[in-house]
Amino acid sequence: MSAARSFSAIKAIPLWLTAGLSFLGYLLLAVWFPLQPHFNVYPLADIRDFTPSLGEGLAYGLLLLALFGLYALAYQRVRHMAGAPRLVVILLTAVLFCLPLLQTFPVNATDIYRYVIRGRVASVYGENPYESPPAAFPDDPFLPLAGEWAGETSPYGPVWELLSATVTSITRGNLLAGLLAFKLVGLLAFIASGALIWLILPAAPVQRRLGYTLLWAWNPALLLTFISDAHNDALMIFWLLRGLWLMRRYSVTLGFLVMLLVPLTKPIALLPLPLFFIAGWRDFAALKERLHFLLVTAVGGLILLFLAFLPFGSPLELVARLLREATNNPGFSLSTLILLLFVRLNLPPPLEQMALLGSLLFGGLALWLAWRTWHGRSPIRGAANIFAGYIAQALAFRLWYSTWPFPWLLLDRTDDGVDGRLSYRLKVGLWFLVTVQLSVLIYGHGRVFLLSGNHFLAHLIGVPFTFGLPFLLAKFK
Repeated sequence: MSAARSFSAIKAIPLWLTAGLSFLGYLLLAVWFPLQPHFNVYPLADIRDFTPSLGEGLAYGLLLLALFGLYALAYQRVRHMAGAPRLVVILLTAVLFCLPLLQTFPVNATDIYRYVIRGRVASVYGENPYESPPAAFPDDPFLPLAGEWAGETSPYGPVWELLSATVTSITRGNLLAGLLAFKLVGLLAFIASGALIWLILPAAPVQRRLGYTLLWAWNPALLLTFISDAHNDALMIFWLLRGLWLMRRYSVTLGFLVMLLVPLTKPIALLPLPLFFIAGWRDFAALKERLHFLLVTAVGGLILLFLAFLPFGSPLELVARLLREATNNPGFSLSTLILLLFVRLNLPPPLEQMALLGSLLFGGLALWLAWRTWHGRSPIRGAANIFAGYIAQALAFRLWYSTWPFPWLLLDRTDDGVDGRLSYRLKVGLWFLVTVQLSVLIYGHGRVFLLSGNHFLAHLIGVPFTFGLPFLLAKFK
């Protein structure tokens, strides 16, 4: 059979079959990494606890590749099928994928436990999570599950802390119910974001619009990050997309005010807001309208800041906490590889100098992106670029960072490929999600079983694999 016929046969695979096989893959994850038998066991398990041998680690990697392969087939089927499915089919199928992930242990990120434990600081003990770390309550039954962050105050915004306090006040001492509640928050934010991506994308052609929505809603990396791991980036991205939709559909001012909820949920999301403000300012022709936009958003932002921090006091504690985290605890990044190289050469690692250099380079990038937005470039492209720039210079990299640029790459219609093909930038973003998910095998199984536990060699392989390989793979059709 020729390559062309083989490709045509693959494209003819029914969408329901790819969806069914994908569901079985997520169901296998729930059976392989079950939440209920392990949710209250200390120390918290990770991927290597569930896959203790090299062979089991490779099997996990093959399962991930199979899920991504089915995802790619589903996208091709939607793009080329004659009778395109309805949006509700895409989103409800994504919900179906989420169901087993609600019962899957968060093997790659256990921050969900900190959501519960820090929520209890306010809801159970009536204390301020920006002043009192979990370790301040040594008799709390869940304190051992806080791990290395037991002595740290909250790094999240007051909107998230209010939500955490609400969830834990409802679930009280039921840890499993608290974990499931945060997973449901991630599910709702993730599916709602999929609907918003559909609404923001241009209306025609419908297959293309559905295909791009599917690229969000059926993406294995996003499903694992937002549902299995329940990372709060799902809510952060939802607020941004909700604000963008309002800016385009109803009111630039109202939309930007909604966006101001984003840094109050997770402060890192402050990065693209100046770009959207510049774009909003640019949309008003008259100076009077621009000044009105500035005044309303400035006053509205101060009111939101005051109301959000009213139960917690000054935001300065949060600022200090974020500065400590940004300049310490490097890991899994290009900067970490360079620091490990210095250690390898018996030289003092220049941590402070690298942090300063990274900040200066990132500041220059932010100014350049602001200038380009002022001169007409889409803030959507700028949002993808500024998140990517942060990831490139960050001392510490975590799996969920890879999700930040992705929605903006999907929505950047100024960068469409030829004949409706995926743009190079979007393909880089897609491959980046794949390599990030697989990188845990390099830093875990590969480091332990093949590299004799050598962190430098693991980073020497893992950093180019994670951050460089997507640019190469994206060049292929």
